[in-house]
Amino acid sequence: MTSKQTGSGIFMHAPEATSGLFRMSVTERLNLSRIAVLEKVSFDRQMRLLRASEAGINFARSDYKDVYAFFQEASKDYDSDLVNPYWAFTHDILKFILMKFITEHFRDARTTHVFDAGAGTGNWSRFVLSLGVSMHGIMFDMNANMLRVAKPKLVQVHNNVRIVEGNLEVLSDFPSQRSNLVLCMHNVIGLGRNTELILHNLCTYLEDDGLAFIMAMNKYHAFNFTRQFRDETEVLRVVHDGTVKFKTDMPEIFCYTPEEFEKILRDAGFEDVTILGFPVTVYPSIQDTKLLRMDTSILQLKDSKVRAGLLALEKKLCLYPELAYRGGSSLIAVCKKKIVAST
Repeated sequence: MTSKQTGSGIFMHAPEATSGLFRMSVTERLNLSRIAVLEKVSFDRQMRLLRASEAGINFARSDYKDVYAFFQEASKDYDSDLVNPYWAFTHDILKFILMKFITEHFRDARTTHVFDAGAGTGNWSRFVLSLGVSMHGIMFDMNANMLRVAKPKLVQVHNNVRIVEGNLEVLSDFPSQRSNLVLCMHNVIGLGRNTELILHNLCTYLEDDGLAFIMAMNKYHAFNFTRQFRDETEVLRVVHDGTVKFKTDMPEIFCYTPEEFEKILRDAGFEDVTILGFPVTVYPSIQDTKLLRMDTSILQLKDSKVRAGLLALEKKLCLYPELAYRGGSSLIAVCKKKIVAST
């Protein structure tokens, strides 16, 4: 096995083990210059061939009743993901990304107004609001049950927090005062039924020179996961419909390649968009993704010292946009809205 030093100063080795179409290794690191290019080309080629060979396939779409019913059930275990070693690891990476860009962007800001779009049970509002005493928050969600779960958590955060029930597709539901920091975490965009309208509303609501974090399901991950753990119909759903169902009893989630995600964000009005993905060094089995699972098949996450080293590596690699396609959890877009010059 050979190694070389990249421009970033990180030694990369060609890994040997694989997880579906993703190449993985228990002890070695990714070769940015070679493996990443080969993997992405392989993904694109296989999806292109499937699109060409299976034309004319249609898939039924869920409506908001299905989405609401799903979250009514999911909210019972929604806060249990931190007992799962894989999801806890992804959360640590995501916290790093949020903290890095928020502290850099708002270093000189007097007050930060946080709008958590699709706030769920409030975990990410609580984390972001804990980053500074000058933060004020609005938790916005259409699911009253989740907001009830969130309310007692926010008592622990000594900030000015409002809870608002509303629909992200209806701009008149948004508070009158705009925010300079917007969060739209995990599958909010993917489970929305009109993604383009939601993104347009979020961009409109964000103040000029504001910062937004918007997450979406990674299509490469959806394709790889369904090829390994679902049937052919679900693989074709990803390729032809641009949606994914990780299990039968859930609504489909819209998924995007990093390039597709960047395009719809720019079309919505965001000028400065960076797409990142995480984690890029480990990949879950279907058992590893179960919320209540307290063990993991991923060897690197079993040993605390090895996990710490892997997390340090992830904090470097997650900032490479060219590795976003490897995101085994989600894509996250860091979007800035520039100041509009007055005339």
